[in-house]
Amino acid sequence: MEATAQTTPQPSKTSTSLNKTDVNGKPNGLWLGTKDALRGEPAYSEFGNYDHGIKIGKWYKIDGEGELMAIENYKYNVLDGEVKYFDNGHLTVVGHYRSLNPAFPYDTIVVTDPVSGLEKLVKVPTDHGTLRHGMWRYYDSQSGRLVKEAEYQVDSLVYEKEFTLSKADSAYYEKRNKNLPHVKNENYTPPKSKQFSILD
Repeated sequence: MEATAQTTPQPSKTSTSLNKTDVNGKPNGLWLGTKDALRGEPAYSEFGNYDHGIKIGKWYKIDGEGELMAIENYKYNVLDGEVKYFDNGHLTVVGHYRSLNPAFPYDTIVVTDPVSGLEKLVKVPTDHGTLRHGMWRYYDSQSGRLVKEAEYQVDSLVYEKEFTLSKADSAYYEKRNKNLPHVKNENYTPPKSKQFSILD
């Protein structure tokens, strides 16, 4: 499976429902905000939905150059489900989180024994907020090739495998990437059979 760069969705700037608050002053609905650089982390913009001050659903992070940094899913205001992280717009990580319900002091998670295959429930304090739970895959940002996979259950590593790129693979992808039109700063002209005009 090769990872590919994704286009960054942009929220509508003409929307009148952007960055609204509820009667208690909490963010509610579609929200676009910026975060300043902090502790070595770059500044970024993010957008997604709030439900009365709680992050829910899909959120996008974009760096100062307009490149996609992350697509994250939220539940209970913490990470939940699939997340994707990018380097200069190229996919580098796909992972999974499991949120814990803050309405209770403990939550339970189904865990499968990697050897026997038997399932059991594990009690977890909800003050952890969220846990890595499921498969994480790491990709080379230049070639898009899978370089590592790791499986977590309740934030504990249960499986890990690394994949090496051969020198032949690396040379092939380096040569291919150098010849891409946008890397060579050349304008791409499609073949005549693929060209059309608005008047056609």
